[in-house]
Amino acid sequence: MESSERGSGAAAEPAGGPAGSAPVAAARTPWSLSLGFERLPGWRGELLILAGLLLAACALSWPLVASLGSAAGVRGDYYNNLWNAWWLEHCVSEGVSPYWTDHLYYPEGISLRRHTLSPLNAASLVLFTRFLDAHQAFSLLILLHFALSAWCFSLFARAATGSTAGGILGGLVYSFAPFHYFYLCQINVFSFEFLPLALLFFVKHGREGGRANLAGAVGAVLGMGLTLEYYVVYAYLALGVLFLCRRGWAREVPWALLLRRWALAGGLGAVLVAAAAFPLLVAALTEGNLEAQTSANVIEKNRFNDLLGFFWIGGDEELTVSWPTMLGYSTLFLCLAGWRRVLALWPWLVVGAAFLVLSLGEELAVARQKTGIPLPYALLKELPVLSMLRKSDRCFMLVQVVTALALAAAWPAVAARLRGGRARVAGFAACAALTMGELTAVPLGRFALPTSPYLETLRADASVEAVMELPPMPLHVMNGRFDYYQTLHEKKTTLGYTTSIALQPHHDERLLQLANLYIQFIQGHNRALPRLAADLGVQRVLHYKSYLEQRPKDPAIDGLVLWRPFVFWRRPLVFVRQVGEYVEKPYPEASWRVIRMELARSLGEPLFEDELLAVFPVPERP
Repeated sequence: MESSERGSGAAAEPAGGPAGSAPVAAARTPWSLSLGFERLPGWRGELLILAGLLLAACALSWPLVASLGSAAGVRGDYYNNLWNAWWLEHCVSEGVSPYWTDHLYYPEGISLRRHTLSPLNAASLVLFTRFLDAHQAFSLLILLHFALSAWCFSLFARAATGSTAGGILGGLVYSFAPFHYFYLCQINVFSFEFLPLALLFFVKHGREGGRANLAGAVGAVLGMGLTLEYYVVYAYLALGVLFLCRRGWAREVPWALLLRRWALAGGLGAVLVAAAAFPLLVAALTEGNLEAQTSANVIEKNRFNDLLGFFWIGGDEELTVSWPTMLGYSTLFLCLAGWRRVLALWPWLVVGAAFLVLSLGEELAVARQKTGIPLPYALLKELPVLSMLRKSDRCFMLVQVVTALALAAAWPAVAARLRGGRARVAGFAACAALTMGELTAVPLGRFALPTSPYLETLRADASVEAVMELPPMPLHVMNGRFDYYQTLHEKKTTLGYTTSIALQPHHDERLLQLANLYIQFIQGHNRALPRLAADLGVQRVLHYKSYLEQRPKDPAIDGLVLWRPFVFWRRPLVFVRQVGEYVEKPYPEASWRVIRMELARSLGEPLFEDELLAVFPVPERP
């Protein structure tokens, strides 16, 4: 490790100031990319680092690698991302547009222009399912995102600080942190690797120019656009703050030249993202603020942070994970130990502070109580396209970036206190173990998703075009499991689940209609539900023998502000994120007998029945 620090130019502090400050530019620019170790240069060094981070991903997501076939979660977001891959493959094979479907909310269908398809992730899942099942493919993609996020961040941090070991340590904290574990089931948001790459290449292009840096910046922006468009906005906002702080990191570059370089890179990136997300852009500019008109928008109202910490929403708990718990006490302590080098990166600290304020949302909240004090994020909802960001809590992404970067910058100061190569290797290992031991979420929960073999049989039945799946739950997200079942039976269905901003008021109307008619039907008040099934043109009613109910509050975390290290809270917090707000319950035997009797009375005896499902024919209306 000592040799790597010497090779990156971080072992000794230049006379002009700490690494990363303006006076050291003549000795060695802190933004010159250090590729690999002194003894193993170039791509071989990078492969060694990447392999080590992949091993770390296996260990820090245990038992994921040992149980690839289990589900990463049982919430609507997990089902929806599996559906995205199935839908993309279906569209390619059928030669149809992926931006509209009547496979959900049949027969009217739904526009997917506002839906998060995350094409790069969906395409990766399609590729993996050539030799794996859907759950194995999803688990493998999680592992790759963990490793690639840590590696890409290490490239950024090594360039910023000149420290190979510091960059790797920062990459570990960036990728294997509570904020990343928070999105285990949302593979689109989980794609953390492109944002640090974009920052790396934009800064290098701003300082150095060059086609390679330009291509890197544009490619990273396109990567964000093909996974999650939010991150493109975050990157451009961060660049705006950096431009205002130019004297702290690019003093030698005239502001007009920096502006031209960034305008070129940012403009090309924006053009490619606009082309990739053209349907979303058109919808945002022509349809107005439709998402504010749907019931799903009510659920999003709490997606902001608190002055005390990160809102870790789950069920009807409203708990707050304090900032030191989210970022790690050990991480903050190590940053404090190298505070001089951390302060030398002050432009990035300004970026982190700006995004911390943005993450607080439109109105300041303290201890879950809104104060009435307006905040800058309120301005975004008035701007075209940006109004669809909704979830201000994700701005915490840049706080995580800056904290991990500060740790990378602090490491050389810590290493300088250790004499000899062995001591530095031992110190690095101790720091990595300390930070990861505090921030880890292992062991992750793994889940079985039993399904009826009839769904495969139904797929092959050419006489069935569409089905009505019951019970319809009163919230769109609660019907996310229908998305997953559709990837197995491949028939159109009368409900489903999409990104909330894709919904329009008539989808709320369909949901309430089915939910109300279902209750009236099983209570024997009327027979409108079977008649509606026939009117909608479905050929089968699929009734699952389970329903969803509110997940019970966990008294260990309910309503609290959590201050102890994350490792003490990891099990209930990550469980909340993997399971969501609702849990699946089997119908009591007596209740199921009544439901079955009512369905058989109206539709005839089941065509198929097992312990999970009963299937009824739908007679055509005369």
